[in-house]
Amino acid sequence: MAARTLVIALFVLVATAGCEPRTTGTSAPDVSAGSTHAANLLTRRDIPGAGWRSVGVPAELGWSFAVRGCPVYAAADYPAQDHRTETRAAAFSQGHGREVRLVLERYADSWADQAMTDVRRVIVACPRYDDGEVLASHTIEAERFAGDDSLLVRSDHVKGAEPAREWWTAVVRQGATVATVTGTQLTETEVRRIALAQLDRL
Repeated sequence: MAARTLVIALFVLVATAGCEPRTTGTSAPDVSAGSTHAANLLTRRDIPGAGWRSVGVPAELGWSFAVRGCPVYAAADYPAQDHRTETRAAAFSQGHGREVRLVLERYADSWADQAMTDVRRVIVACPRYDDGEVLASHTIEAERFAGDDSLLVRSDHVKGAEPAREWWTAVVRQGATVATVTGTQLTETEVRRIALAQLDRL
């Protein structure tokens, strides 16, 4: 991503024991800094609240819904990721664990629609799993709330005696572009609001 149907973790942010969505792994086409697509990314000034600063993102962006900790995840099962023509990302931190990551992926032909199908398939394949260190679960909380298609995913992660951690991922498709917004220490409402703002830029 997006009613509580079980799912995977994009989406993308929490640097923990390999069960969250991530943007490293399968390589993606580079996009020049001056491209129109890149200009559509939100900036730190577009994120509600004060004190947001830009933080680094990987030079090469993999598929947002690659789930390292899920034992049955195999990238080859989700073909849309091999049909991306442009990929860009930005990340912002407000401190105190509050982080936002944005990923824009443009797809060839009808592959953006397939990308949303692939996200749902990952969610079905990896709704809950234990990688030996972390117990992760993922739930679709809302679907088709914006754009041509969309998902809102809640991810929960438990590691030993540590307090459970939660993050939200919104995935929105508009035409050939899929935008993914992941927030840690943000509420569902905040992540949804940022996703809608990103949608307005597409």
